Amino acid sequence: MSQWSDERLWDAVDAWRWVPPGSKRLVRDDFELAVTPGSYALTYAYGLHAKDGPSAEDVPTELRRQVEALGGTGVRVQIQPNSRPPDLPDRLARRGYKVAEEAEALVWELLDDRGRPRVPEFRPVEGVAVHEVRTTEEYDGFLSLSTPIFGDPSPSPASRAAFRHEFDRSLRELGHSDRFVAWDGTTPIGRAGLEVIEGVARLWGAGVLPEHRQRGVYGLLVQARCAEAVRRGASLALTTARVGTSGPILKHHGFRAVGTVRLFEARW
Repeated sequence: MSQWSDERLWDAVDAWRWVPPGSKRLVRDDFELAVTPGSYALTYAYGLHAKDGPSAEDVPTELRRQVEALGGTGVRVQIQPNSRPPDLPDRLARRGYKVAEEAEALVWELLDDRGRPRVPEFRPVEGVAVHEVRTTEEYDGFLSLSTPIFGDPSPSPASRAAFRHEFDRSLRELGHSDRFVAWDGTTPIGRAGLEVIEGVARLWGAGVLPEHRQRGVYGLLVQARCAEAVRRGASLALTTARVGTSGPILKHHGFRAVGTVRLFEARW
């Protein structure tokens, strides 16, 4: 029987806070901010748990005030079923926030009932190999895929330098980069990230170049990260997958949907 109840799973989702390197951080009881000045796409609000009452109505105003105080020009707000107040999405919409992305929280248990490793299986793709980024040249390949895959604005020079510093530090201190690239020969065609925290493998940032989709490359990125997570002692793989793209692929291969996560966005 699974040790991961839905309540425990949502706690794991709620604890997943990406703080981009070089960002400014604000932690409060009712929300947390990671603000990257000059990039709304790298500014996030997490853990919204405002108490019901008059103060809850001011959450959007307070978010903007705090983001701007830290030099931000917009924010992306993560809303999930345990966010509070329950009508927070409506309150954000009334203040001009738009839904930028809708994703499903999906899970895969990396151990069976007997404690034996189980990794999702995907078919091989001829000529394509996935491995963890280990060199500066490979990391440049990883970075080069961000805009053509996701359409995100290019990071500022300061953000790019902070990302490089984090990469170098991770390799030096931990022995791994947590970044994976799919290679078609010597050409980088897909990328993905991994973070293992307290037995949970967080699968993030997976994508494949448009001209290489529908080949099975995405599945190889999932499989490689799950295998690495098992080696690091993880018992659960967790990801948020886009409803119309990666979500169906993962569910077809046995990932279980827990619920929906929406990303609301405002720019000023």
